[in-house]
Amino acid sequence: MISRSYTRLLVGFALWSAPLQADSLSISFDSFSLIGAPGTSVTFAGTIQNSSGSEVFLNGAGGSLPYSELTLDVTPFFNFTPLSIPDGESYDGPLFAIAISAVALPGDYLGTFAIQGGQGSSTYDIVGTSDFQVTVSGTANVPEPASTLYVAVVILVLSGRQFWRVVKCDLAFTSIILNNWKRMCYNIDN
Repeated sequence: MISRSYTRLLVGFALWSAPLQADSLSISFDSFSLIGAPGTSVTFAGTIQNSSGSEVFLNGAGGSLPYSELTLDVTPFFNFTPLSIPDGESYDGPLFAIAISAVALPGDYLGTFAIQGGQGSSTYDIVGTSDFQVTVSGTANVPEPASTLYVAVVILVLSGRQFWRVVKCDLAFTSIILNNWKRMCYNIDN
């Protein structure tokens, strides 16, 4: 009786743990952490190494990034990685990008990148994962207006003020001359 329960327990444990296998691919980033400012994006690059003993198809990518201020973009993965990596081979290049929202607060944000694939082109098992960090800097890279624009505005304002001063003086002078001319022509005395 004990051996039968023990056997069932072993079989149940073996069936439950069968899907829990080690990653077929190892992912190592050129840099675990990248720094970016709000409103920009950073691109993670690295190496995908296949040491599984067989060819592994790279059918998808995704990840876990539980912050609404950051967006995972796997376009570099689909644009640059090969369709499969034979055993003992590797890929080195861009893997994914993180878009940092303009409202992201400064600090460290952790995430996980995962590659889906397997023995065929229609297999979507997780074959590799790696953690990463994005550090959002304290200030956004806001482009500064050209200094020539500032200089042009200042010159325009100053010349406009000077223009109205001259016009005011000319009007006053013209008014005095006209009044004097009227007096002379019509012999008007105050």
